[in-house]
Amino acid sequence: MTILVPKFLTTRNHAEVIAFCRRVTDAEESVVDLDARHLVFVDPFALTLLGATLHEVKAYHQHIRVSGLSPDVGGYLQRMDVFDDVEFVGGAPPVGQRHDRRDSLVELTRIDNRGQAPDAARRTAQALVGATPAGDSPAGDPTMDDASPADRLLKLIHYVLSELLENAVVHGQRRGFRGRCHVWIAAQYYPLNDMVRLAVTDTGCGFLATLRGHPDLGVETHFSAILTAMKPRVSCNRDLGVATNTVNQGVGLTTVTRIVRLAQGHTLIVSGDSYHKPPGSGGRSGDAAFWQGVVVAMEMRRGRLQTVRIRDALPHLVTGPKVSPRFE
Repeated sequence: MTILVPKFLTTRNHAEVIAFCRRVTDAEESVVDLDARHLVFVDPFALTLLGATLHEVKAYHQHIRVSGLSPDVGGYLQRMDVFDDVEFVGGAPPVGQRHDRRDSLVELTRIDNRGQAPDAARRTAQALVGATPAGDSPAGDPTMDDASPADRLLKLIHYVLSELLENAVVHGQRRGFRGRCHVWIAAQYYPLNDMVRLAVTDTGCGFLATLRGHPDLGVETHFSAILTAMKPRVSCNRDLGVATNTVNQGVGLTTVTRIVRLAQGHTLIVSGDSYHKPPGSGGRSGDAAFWQGVVVAMEMRRGRLQTVRIRDALPHLVTGPKVSPRFE
């Protein structure tokens, strides 16, 4: 069976990308051929979906064979660690020398447990902000007064991403998905338009299954579940049993969308058969574009991101009681 890879694998055509991934995972042949002759561009959103899709196919002991990749696209996908145990028709794409690009990209990374979240969040924060390796530091209170503005911003992004990743692991493993949920993250800075793009994708139970029975969830649809998950502190409301085994502050998804907006960017959230693009658009993509789990993709301008203030991104930490974020 040969499946044609779309020309563009990006958030702009997210439904087409997800439908393509569905065709790959639904294939029943022992060998799945991917014809990538038309592929010209892949963003972090698609990188995470590709990683999750190829991982699932290999888990069923199917073999992936790729043909038609251009040297540029193939080399980039190799650089971003997308391919593992994949056969290339006509030879593997060239692999160039790996330069240290921790200030501009995060290769496709799989996260299987909460303990891996802080390190992945730290590396991603560096790539988004443009921090040098010397900026390595553990997540702490982003409102700390003795830090420079750059360090506070780095801690803010680290803090929020740690929670976002931790939530993806913890919540995704509910409802019978323990051991089946994996989280994927990738990020890239594009200097030509000063844009940073980031995506977090999981293969867990999805928002609707996580929030089923929650009093804030009205109609039991995937779209309604996305809107409910975006409400502040819904994810960590212990009294409602949504995340009884997490110690986070419930600001991950809410604060991510706020930061992206402040940085003149856009967010895409996908779960099940629906999607949302804050602040107002979204709806049902359809069964063909159904994603089992949650995808959060965002893009924003780095120059604007570097001007984001803690009081605007985390007003409850600035005006409320002093709380030091913990990631245990």
